[in-house]
Amino acid sequence: MSNPPPYQDRDPSINVPSTELVPAGVSKRPKFLGFVADAESAAVLHSAIDQALPQGGGMHVVDFRTTLNILSRMVTPEVLLVDLTGEDQPLNALMSLAETVEPGTTVLLVGGQRELSFYRAVVNGMGVAEYLAKPLTKAAVEQHFLPYIRGGADGGNPHRNGRLIAVTGPRGGTGTSTVAANLAWLVGHDLHRHALLLDSDLHTGTAALCLDAERGIGLMTALENPERVDGMLIERLAQPITDRVHLISGLEPLGRDISYSTAGGTSLIHLLRRRYKYVIADAGAKLRPFARDLLQMAHQRVMVLDPTILSIRNLERLNQLPGQDSQSPRTLLVLNQAGRPGGLNRDYMERTLGVKFDAVIPDLPRVVPKAEKYGDIAASIRGPFRNGIMDLARALSIEASVESVKTRAAA
Repeated sequence: MSNPPPYQDRDPSINVPSTELVPAGVSKRPKFLGFVADAESAAVLHSAIDQALPQGGGMHVVDFRTTLNILSRMVTPEVLLVDLTGEDQPLNALMSLAETVEPGTTVLLVGGQRELSFYRAVVNGMGVAEYLAKPLTKAAVEQHFLPYIRGGADGGNPHRNGRLIAVTGPRGGTGTSTVAANLAWLVGHDLHRHALLLDSDLHTGTAALCLDAERGIGLMTALENPERVDGMLIERLAQPITDRVHLISGLEPLGRDISYSTAGGTSLIHLLRRRYKYVIADAGAKLRPFARDLLQMAHQRVMVLDPTILSIRNLERLNQLPGQDSQSPRTLLVLNQAGRPGGLNRDYMERTLGVKFDAVIPDLPRVVPKAEKYGDIAASIRGPFRNGIMDLARALSIEASVESVKTRAAA
């Protein structure tokens, strides 16, 4: 994608790029055009979506009124990004935009309004696909805007439903289940977001143990019989841990083979995403068919490494597994058991991998085992383990709900 043209004069007659702004009446539609009011936001958007537009798109630094003027003289693109910054009456401005935008255009919005009521008004009541408040971050743009620009698998509306996060590891024993379970608990309990933990290992999974819960029944039925997957089955499968944290797991006999159907896994995830804001899947390291499908369907992959050469070696192989179009292009990396005696140094691992870890959990041989032994949630205990899980939630751009913020402010 080309660099933003110089719109400093804010004059709609200046620098209108004829290769991108197609005159009205012409059938060809650009895939994407963006109009933002400041260069800083344009730079963030460029860094996040440039890879999705190899044939070029457009990101232009103009104010809202100039945007309207330009759009009135062209065929609107498949995906349009508009900035409401500077508008005293943003809802009225959005109504003016609606008169200009043609049917079939997906509208993404940025602006300065941070109120939940405004978000609900524009997304639920005015036909906007997604809204982000400034200042923008690359992670938020990748999560909320990039799937629309890529034209993801959810009919151009991928984030009306919840988000699937698949947690895996390059080998067994890295702490995948512990990280997935505690992340789900923290998202639901502390951040007040509806979260579901899904254990993909129906024979030897340990996610239920991490949450001091009993194994469920019926997951195998859903995976083997896609025609039986419906809302009633989900109600029976989901075991409540707290008001906002549920668990789906299984415990099948070791000698019982599972006739897994990809259609069953797909149907299950589709329904779960309609009910939960975050579906956190413990995909483990064995990469059975269901786990591989979870990694392929996930919007975000999280890789949990321990400080070993084997983790480094297998990471590259795991990164080669294909993912859906709406998947974040970057796998988040968690270093678990950092500083373990005999383990690799964190700095050495980061130099070898060429990337920084998104979250680091130190070696705590007494904290996690003790918590699981006595039925406690490790992330509920203040300290370095909880801090590491919270860092992962931040890297995933999971923000506390308004209710959670008000609760903490009142405390």
